[in-house]
Parts: sequence; structure tokens; C-alpha cells
Amino acid sequence: MPAVRSNIVPLRHARPGVVAYVKSPAEWFVANSGWIQGTEGVALIDTCGTEQATLELLRDVRKYAGEQELTVVITHAHGEHHNGLGVALRDGGTALAAPGSLDQVKAGPQTYGNVFTYTRWGALEPPAPEAVRPVTGRHELDLGGATVDVVAVPGVAHTAGDLVVHEPRSSTLFTGDLVYIGDTPMAVHGSIPGWLDALDWLQDTFRPRTVVPGHGPVATPAHPAIHAMRGYLEWLLEATVRQSNFTKLAKQASLRWPSWRNPERHIGNLMRAYADQHGRKLDVDLAIDAVLAAAGGRIDLDSLLGSEPARRIS
Repeated sequence: MPAVRSNIVPLRHARPGVVAYVKSPAEWFVANSGWIQGTEGVALIDTCGTEQATLELLRDVRKYAGEQELTVVITHAHGEHHNGLGVALRDGGTALAAPGSLDQVKAGPQTYGNVFTYTRWGALEPPAPEAVRPVTGRHELDLGGATVDVVAVPGVAHTAGDLVVHEPRSSTLFTGDLVYIGDTPMAVHGSIPGWLDALDWLQDTFRPRTVVPGHGPVATPAHPAIHAMRGYLEWLLEATVRQSNFTKLAKQASLRWPSWRNPERHIGNLMRAYADQHGRKLDVDLAIDAVLAAAGGRIDLDSLLGSEPARRIS
């Protein structure tokens, strides 16, 4: 696989500057981020999974925003989104996270040794606990000449603690992992019915003109990103009403969504849906083991992620 590319996509050139930082190709531990710049501050939406990739991201942020006050919004507590938070706050700043993610974010980087083999994490450290603040409901972040809405997602969706970020003047919505495009979602840490409710809430609350997903390319209103997510999640529930042959169902999912990367995730998602459907508690470790079995064993990030990210500007 070629090196991961970091594509800087300006979505609004006048201040506030709104930029999507899109990672490709969609792969394990490859996630999008972005930033919104006012006249006095900059909001960074998510960090990266490694020290090197986070430092690369910060260099690009500073090229746009200089040394303005930094606020990092962590959309949820999965390592590819928050591992670099301590790196990002080395020179100061604050972070925002949902209450359901707060403890994990404060605890610092997650490298998932049972899931991945990797040698290039770099020097990752937890953030100072007092620098990470919870967001309940809607928090208006004043960046100077621009305001940004940081909003906690109601209930359990992709995880037990998701945030989204909305820049109202351009109507740009950073969804975190509530939306994937071209990549199989990962649902084992959340709730399928809750995720479906969250997608309704997204559209009813924001009606965005531009969606920056957690994984995959930026979507415009003509793109069926949220509709596609809904169709997949609904299918998971329908498929598990009476069936628990997850291997067979996962093969069906791969045929229905043949272009999505990382199809090994289907089996874990089906196990999540079955548990949700029948009021059972999911054994997350067992679901992860099934995903790894479908992938042929622990996932080698050294071969998947290549060397230092290449950059290009749209």
C-alpha cells in the first residue's frame, strides 16, 4: 500500500478559514481531522494516531493560523482521533470531549496491542487532565470573529461519547465517525439503534451543506453519505432479526458493499447488531477477535500505513 496522503481541503477561504484534513486511502488507523480559524483562535477537530502524523498536522495548522490559541475538539475516544492530543497540547491549549469519552481521552493514547502490530507510534503522551473539559449539550466556541458549535451527540451512537462540530456560516459539519464514506464502519463500541437516531438528529439539527466524515472524502449535499450510512445500519438490524450465522451474513455484506475497504469489520458490526436487537450485552473482545479472524490475524500497520504522510493541497 502507498504512503497515507494528507490532503488539505480549504472549504472556506475567507475568515473563518474552514479546512478539512482528509487522509487517504481509507484504512485502519487512518482518520480525517480539520480546523476552523477565527481572528483570535483556532479549533482543531481531532488529532492523529501517531506522534509523527500529529506533528505534521500541527505544522499545517500553524501555517494557516499562526500561533493563535488552540482548542482541540476530540470527536470520540478512538486512538486514531485522540492519540495525538498530548502532542498537540505540548505548547498549551485546551481540549473538549464528550463526557462518555472524557476518561479515555484523559488516560492518553490507545495502541490496541491485541489488534495491531506497529513500530512507529512515536513519543505519545496523555494530555494534562485539567486541559480536557467536558461538553454536554451545545457549546459555542468563540474564535474571534467566528463562532463554532461543538455539540454532544445524544445517547450512545458510534461510541458512548461522540461530539460533532458545526461552522454555521459555511454550514460545514465535522461528523467524526458518525459518517464513513467508502470505508466499512466500526460499530462494536456503540449502538446500532442509537447510531440511526444520531443520523436523524444530524440531518434535522444541522442540514449541512458540507460534511467532513471521520473516514473518507468530503461530501456535498448531492452525496448520499448519510443515506448510505443509514442503509447499512438498517440492514445490520434487519439481517440479525432471526439469524446469528455472522460469518454467512458478513459474506452477504461484502457482496452488498463490494467497494468498501476493510470488510472484515462487517462481522463485528453484525455481532453488535444482534446484541442490540435481542437485548444482550456484547462481548466486545469476542467481536474484535472475530474481526481479526476475518482479517487473517493482527493487523500490520507498518505495511498498511507506509512511511511519513505525503501532503497535497486541493
